[in-house]
Amino acid sequence: MVQIQLIGLNDTSRRLGDFGQRQLPFAVAKAMTATVKQAQAAETAHINTAFNRPTPFTQKAIGISVATRTNLAASVFVRNAQAKYLAVQAVGGQRELKTFEQRFAEQGRAQVALPGRGIALNQYGNITRAKIKRIAGDLNSSGGAKRFFAGKPKGTTLPSGVYARTNDNRHITPLLVFATDATYQKRFQFSELAQETITAKWEANLTAAWLDAVRTAR
Repeated sequence: MVQIQLIGLNDTSRRLGDFGQRQLPFAVAKAMTATVKQAQAAETAHINTAFNRPTPFTQKAIGISVATRTNLAASVFVRNAQAKYLAVQAVGGQRELKTFEQRFAEQGRAQVALPGRGIALNQYGNITRAKIKRIAGDLNSSGGAKRFFAGKPKGTTLPSGVYARTNDNRHITPLLVFATDATYQKRFQFSELAQETITAKWEANLTAAWLDAVRTAR
């Protein structure tokens, strides 16, 4: 989260006299709100260029808190739900395992699951929940006619993963391939972009808000 706060506002307000004490908080709150809205727009545009086909949910990741005359503080932040997976993109490093990866853990050892050539992806390049649920349901069922199996195929050099039995069990197709970890390079410039936008826009926004406060004062 990046916040806008002012130091010395009370001293400035006193030097402006009664008029300043009435109008300055209004102008500052308006300028703060305008600035974090601009930062929110910049961050959302950045998400659409930094990530390949981000989902609508990811595109709505950036939230703001606005300022009021009685609470002169505003902030721009990543909403909690999206922060769970965007945090690693903002700092780099290894991401946390997804729920379905833990569900498909091989012998209790959860691993990163990468899409195999046999699994269909949605328009955003992701595996759908319906597909994951279908695979998990089959893996957890009893009987010898399972369509899917997890592990390392015997008698092959294929990696561990989740495979589909095809052509009357004569062939197997990889749906998910297990990897030891997934390490990400930093590509979500959240803090840097927010600070850059605030620095670039704040002074002009405060000037405009103050002139508007003077013009509309009663």
